[in-house]
Amino acid sequence: MQKKEFFDSRARMIGFSILTITLTLVFGGITLAMLFGSITLEFPMFILSLLLTIVLIPVSIVLLKKATTNEPSVVISTEGIMINGYIPKIGFIPWEDIDGCIPYQINKQAMLGFILFDEDKYVNKFTGMNKKLLEANKSMGYPAINVSINNLKDKEGFFEALAEQNIGFYLEDERQA
Repeated sequence: MQKKEFFDSRARMIGFSILTITLTLVFGGITLAMLFGSITLEFPMFILSLLLTIVLIPVSIVLLKKATTNEPSVVISTEGIMINGYIPKIGFIPWEDIDGCIPYQINKQAMLGFILFDEDKYVNKFTGMNKKLLEANKSMGYPAINVSINNLKDKEGFFEALAEQNIGFYLEDERQA
């Protein structure tokens, strides 16, 4: 099997980019209008608008970058899986480190979690916010490392490529037993 590359849907990424840029401009405009007195300054609303603007700027940049670059989010080969399209960028995981996969949903977002024999080996490669994101998945009872299925352009091809590598799929009930 040669490498199979799976990309995020460009239309979806552009839509998310437009949405976050619009929200950034709206909240940034509200913040500036309050700062310069065009709108009555209410401190809680000013802080909220400022925080949302600060958070949305890097999110907009990341989404715009994803929409304009032509890098695969996931690459499947005979050696393993490369997960690079998500934050944090996990990198390469050999098949022998993967016990199986578990599909699940969080807030209507379809995910595929990878059950690893030694999850901490991959989680401990990260520090700061990236490590906290992976640990948050674990604390909610999900695998730390996952792929967002909703954003993939070729969902069926992704599952077929995993099946070709004989990766087992668990149901939640099986995993907890």
